[in-house]
Amino acid sequence: MNLAQIGGEIHSKRVEAGLLQEHVARFAGLSRVTINQLENGTLKDLGYTKLKAVMDVLGLDMETVQHSGLKSALAIAARSISTSYRDVMTPETLSMILRSGMAPEQFQPHLMALLDETPLPVVVKAVTEAATSEVPAKKIMKHLSLWAKQWKVCRTVW
Repeated sequence: MNLAQIGGEIHSKRVEAGLLQEHVARFAGLSRVTINQLENGTLKDLGYTKLKAVMDVLGLDMETVQHSGLKSALAIAARSISTSYRDVMTPETLSMILRSGMAPEQFQPHLMALLDETPLPVVVKAVTEAATSEVPAKKIMKHLSLWAKQWKVCRTVW
């Protein structure tokens, strides 16, 4: 959920509670303009403490939920990193390689594309999907980091 969506929820809850923007602002220690911008989705940034104060006034809580838009990150990543290469990597192969830490030579360019070009949320979700109790996500992330250093990938987050 982004700040504009949160602002919409705040607006709905405020109206439902019969409060004016001025009330919420005063109760949360903010300006009415800030509440207005938050509700209208024009506020670019609001710190955690301030946002929590507004949500507390309205009885809302901050709950993390799994983003529902990404169904199979392994399938998306495998398809994405295979587009420019003759050898196609399947989701199962990608999963096995991520867990083993062994990168067959024919798939090294694919893995470099994963490290350099694949959106990070897809990579993170693919790692989570590939992880098992024997090979946790933390170990897979170590494999990615090792490959990134070994192959000197451009993306510097590794």
